Amino acid sequence: MSSPARFDAPEIDHSSVSTRSGSTEEILLSFVIPTRNEAAGIEQLLERLAATTQFPVEVVFVDDSDDTTAYRVRRLAERGGWGHIDIQLVHRTNRRREGGLGSAVCEGIRRARGTYVCVIDADLQHPPELVEELLARAVEADVDVVVASRYAAGGSDRGLAPSRRFVSRSCAAAAKVLFAKRLRGVTDPLSGFFLLRTAAIDPSALHPHGFKILLEILGRNPGLRIAEVGYEFSERYAGLSKASVREGLRYFWQLGHIRASRPARRTSLHHYDVHGIVTVTADAKLPELERFRVRSLDAPPTVRVRLKRFDRRDPGELIDLQQATPRARYDEVLSHRGFVAEVEVGDTVDAWVSPLVLRSPHVLYTNVVEPILRWSFVRRGYALVHAACFTDGDVAHLVTARTDTGKTTTMLKVLEKGDYGFVSDDLLLIRADGTVLTYPKPLTISHHTVHALTSAELGPIERFFLPLQSRLHSRGGREFAFLLASKGLPVATINAVTQIVVPPPKYHVDRLVPGVPTPRTARVGTLHIIQRGDDFDATIGTAEAVELLLENCEDAYGFPPYSSLEALLLAASDDDLRAQEQDIIRSALRDTPARVLASSCMDWAERIHEHLVGTISGNGVAATSPRPESGSAVNHTA
Repeated sequence: MSSPARFDAPEIDHSSVSTRSGSTEEILLSFVIPTRNEAAGIEQLLERLAATTQFPVEVVFVDDSDDTTAYRVRRLAERGGWGHIDIQLVHRTNRRREGGLGSAVCEGIRRARGTYVCVIDADLQHPPELVEELLARAVEADVDVVVASRYAAGGSDRGLAPSRRFVSRSCAAAAKVLFAKRLRGVTDPLSGFFLLRTAAIDPSALHPHGFKILLEILGRNPGLRIAEVGYEFSERYAGLSKASVREGLRYFWQLGHIRASRPARRTSLHHYDVHGIVTVTADAKLPELERFRVRSLDAPPTVRVRLKRFDRRDPGELIDLQQATPRARYDEVLSHRGFVAEVEVGDTVDAWVSPLVLRSPHVLYTNVVEPILRWSFVRRGYALVHAACFTDGDVAHLVTARTDTGKTTTMLKVLEKGDYGFVSDDLLLIRADGTVLTYPKPLTISHHTVHALTSAELGPIERFFLPLQSRLHSRGGREFAFLLASKGLPVATINAVTQIVVPPPKYHVDRLVPGVPTPRTARVGTLHIIQRGDDFDATIGTAEAVELLLENCEDAYGFPPYSSLEALLLAASDDDLRAQEQDIIRSALRDTPARVLASSCMDWAERIHEHLVGTISGNGVAATSPRPESGSAVNHTA
């Protein structure tokens, strides 16, 4: 039985209803159904979809109606009784309908969470009973698109009047002449009934106008693998045809526009899979996630980052929790020329950013992606902890400090002193049972760091610019940026421009300590908290150590627009993510030996190394060995 429907507040300009129960069960198939004045056929369509699919599916209605279609969908959703079907409605007001049916389909694909999307009309001229055959063909033939064709073997267009049949076939022939290579083997490029592998296209790269969205998809994505299944096009069950002279003119304009445009650059999408826990798709490279890059994803990503050219609006911060999909927007300057980011929380967290942000990949990752990842990991039973980490065998030694204390230099000097492995210098993933997973971002270094190392492989030009880079991206630079923020200046925009002009000095560990091992996982052994000040060395209890670590984690965040994103992500969750994160960390570090090392001369690396060696050789017992496996009070996902 579906859960109670959820509605937007009346003032929202496009309303939504959802019968989702909050389940994270993977959806194989989503139906995207564009509707315009189709109220009479909605119930029968849902009944036939329920009868023909015997597995969990999602139905996304994108409605541009002026009649009672949206009301009808709402009432049917509230009534429930659809079993394995989740129903989602997006009703678009007049000012959001630009692009017609094609843009409605794009909106539906963007919101769909299924591995495959089936686009089908609501007028029952497309038989829902064919869907399982389309899905089977997609899986068996390993293709991206399966077209339900009126002109393939077993197909018929008898549902069209003779005049419309002539027009339809003529338009299809014109398309095949203009796009002979891209439409090779496609008999019905104007079909409105097709199945698509969701990850195969980027809906934001399409520019739909009018009815023929399949032509838009195939015309702009020439690399798609395509198959066909014949079907009989039925007579309309109810409602009126939307075909008109105006739509005909739109179609020929669309043909010319696609012909004159470059194909969508499918290679511009970059995919990342972080230990199988979260996945990211972005319109730009994310250097911090480079070691997690994959060729493609088999399912919709956890986080999707896309370019958007925003309308001119008043700058400011906006958090809207009234919609079925809550969203936040951070805008520092008028129009899209400065730092603008908009985030929407659904089954996939969608982030749209302005061109300036996309051109500054380190800012994009640090200020937008990483805050989203932090709470996405917590939802899956992991904490993204602000700590460096190295290993001795399978034992993990954590080093934490306030930002810009000297953690990176300490980590690199430790690696040069012994046969240690590198896990992270800034952030690492930790699970409640004490498992640590590598998070190998490139290290942000200073010229002082390089001088302290004996084997760093940096070229003369890199070393020449390092002092300038270090000064701009140092602790002083960070403090100055926060001062600007406190004065109400567009600090995120200034930061993005600065990092485009002078990129931060970031290098992977194998450039700085060649040959260092990089284990994927380890078990927590010790925690070292380093501080600047008068020299002392003290053992502290686990509770105090955890509190200091949590303080250091919070210190790592806070740069705009972090507060807006955090408020959105925490409020959009049914769980207390902050409490969950703290529980994960406390459970992971229970009974872990912890020390505070204060130094006036930054000799933490020597003292940490001497402590580890002395503890093992002096006592004959490896006091830093990990604690035994034990049950965890916090649920986690492997």
